[in-house]
Amino acid sequence: MNIQRGDVAQSDVIAELIFASEPRLLSFLFGGEIQCKAYLQQACNQAHGQFSANYHWVACAKNKSIKGICAAWFCVMPTAFQQGTISSLRGLLTPQQIIHLVAYKESLDLCFAPPAPHQICIGHVSIEPSSQRKGIATAFIAQVLHDAKENTKRELILDVDTANTGAFECYLKAGFVETKRNRFEATQQTFSRMRLLI
Repeated sequence: MNIQRGDVAQSDVIAELIFASEPRLLSFLFGGEIQCKAYLQQACNQAHGQFSANYHWVACAKNKSIKGICAAWFCVMPTAFQQGTISSLRGLLTPQQIIHLVAYKESLDLCFAPPAPHQICIGHVSIEPSSQRKGIATAFIAQVLHDAKENTKRELILDVDTANTGAFECYLKAGFVETKRNRFEATQQTFSRMRLLI
């Protein structure tokens, strides 16, 4: 399995895997499954932004098929990333979808606190079901650890739905510890904030 940067040419698969990383929350945020998948497909094709294929790590098999993805975010992301995120939201969402997102921004910020300057946040972790339990998540963690050390960060953080026991156990096994739980009432989900000291 090869871990490499994603590319917009892979956006179809990456968009599906982003959706699979948290379908309940993403569907709620973007107005339903169909609307969410349509937005993610377009946003993945953008050169920059939170959902751009270019800002994801991908695990590729020898036949080049994508078996999993993850993203990693710093406290301050590059200007192109920020502009790309805003541009995709404004350009690809309806006014009603934007109003809905804005209405839940405070709740989202409380539930999913952004990384501090000494942290990197891992997100959008998604492994194809047939490729789970084969070390791909561990390889992603190793890649992000490498990035963290290169950028003098001291912690990796992530948020995982407590109902996703397989992922929760995987992160515990990798050395993460739970630091707190946050409830996102709109979807009736509880998320565990986990941390790994470097």
